[in-house]
Amino acid sequence: MDGLGIAANVIAVVELSVKVASICLQYSKGVKNASDDIVRVTQELNNLKVTAEGASRLLEGPYGAKLETSHQLLGAVKAAESRLERLEADLQPRSTRKAMSRLGLRALKWPFQSKDVEKIVQEIARCTHTISTGLQVDQTYVAEIPPTLPSQAN
Repeated sequence: MDGLGIAANVIAVVELSVKVASICLQYSKGVKNASDDIVRVTQELNNLKVTAEGASRLLEGPYGAKLETSHQLLGAVKAAESRLERLEADLQPRSTRKAMSRLGLRALKWPFQSKDVEKIVQEIARCTHTISTGLQVDQTYVAEIPPTLPSQAN
């Protein structure tokens, strides 16, 4: 897959991270007993977002096409994207809650138990770690490239 393909997937991960974190924020305002779990998920989503943004900058930079390790991270990026899509779907209010909210009743309930949250956090952290490790390898490669002098650029 070319650099643009993986870059597009990385951007999708960034956007999904923001979207799911926004949904978690809504839950944190409307749910009383799950605030610690919501904070843990939101923190891990932010870690993934920051890492994916770094990957995006690196892939879209001047050496993006030469970053072999980052190009091989498509599996981790797609796993993160898939996990975020499932998480987003799980967090969407069900039709019963939508109907109750139209009536002005608040029926927002955090859909996960603590053990589920632990699994979600671990899955997101695993994706973040894999992407981060690939970034470190490629950043080392970029750091070893000698700078081009203006006379050599022509």
